[in-house]
Amino acid sequence: MILLSLSGPLYAQAKVEVQFAQVGEVKLAYYTRGQGEPIILIAGYSQTMGMWDPGLLDELSKNNKLIIFDNRGIGLSTDSMENKTTIAQMADDAAGLVRALGYKKVNILGWSMGARIAQQFLIRHHDLVIKGILCSPNPGGKFQIKASKKVTDELNNPNLSLMENVALLFPQNEAGKQAAKDALARLNAAKLAGTIPLDFNISKETKMRQDRARTVLWDSDNQNYVDLRNIKVPVLVAGGRFDIIDAPKNAQIIANQIPYSWLTYFDGGHAFLFQQRQKFSETVRAFLN
Repeated sequence: MILLSLSGPLYAQAKVEVQFAQVGEVKLAYYTRGQGEPIILIAGYSQTMGMWDPGLLDELSKNNKLIIFDNRGIGLSTDSMENKTTIAQMADDAAGLVRALGYKKVNILGWSMGARIAQQFLIRHHDLVIKGILCSPNPGGKFQIKASKKVTDELNNPNLSLMENVALLFPQNEAGKQAAKDALARLNAAKLAGTIPLDFNISKETKMRQDRARTVLWDSDNQNYVDLRNIKVPVLVAGGRFDIIDAPKNAQIIANQIPYSWLTYFDGGHAFLFQQRQKFSETVRAFLN
């Protein structure tokens, strides 16, 4: 394990303990916080474990133990030499981490691409799941409602600033712009305080692998949607009313296919769970209880 902290008297006691677990051919970096029934958080595209909104983590960790990790090749986690990253493979990694940490069952929460991974986790490793939470999900294949070309071009624009990139996750209005600024401010403050891990470089190759997994391969995967009907645990499906990346209708499509599902919407965009973190966390608590 390693300890990540900033030096100096102000942050001398603020440390995040990052540990590692061997899962197959990769070593996954993770940390935990909180107490209670476990929830494993599965991150989105090119997102490290240091990019979760600290306000959301504060709320969720009041009642649950959070397991927060880097997907293979991201942040501090290692990658395999094979250029075959898939959503199902990353779901197997997450399940392997649960087993490596000695848990018999956990709740799972996936956001964005992480919600695609979580769907495969629910399908492939249902024996490890208490309940599932899918945030800004997408069913894949011909069943999904894709983002517009304009939005896709903006997401892939290398010339956008960090602020402009983050703003795409929130409603495209003044309130959304302010919410994006507030989210970045919380993230930067938490990193300075050492309460969440620092970010690490993400290789261009890893981003290309993940991008292929979440687009080319996912866009051709009709089986995921079909298999959702076989999920036998309760699942909370949540979307943002103003999501321009994964249209809100996608959440309804998925919820209609899962036998034991709750469907709920929040004011916000793709990152509604950051913008509406208190309301979302209250809903999660009610669902898990």
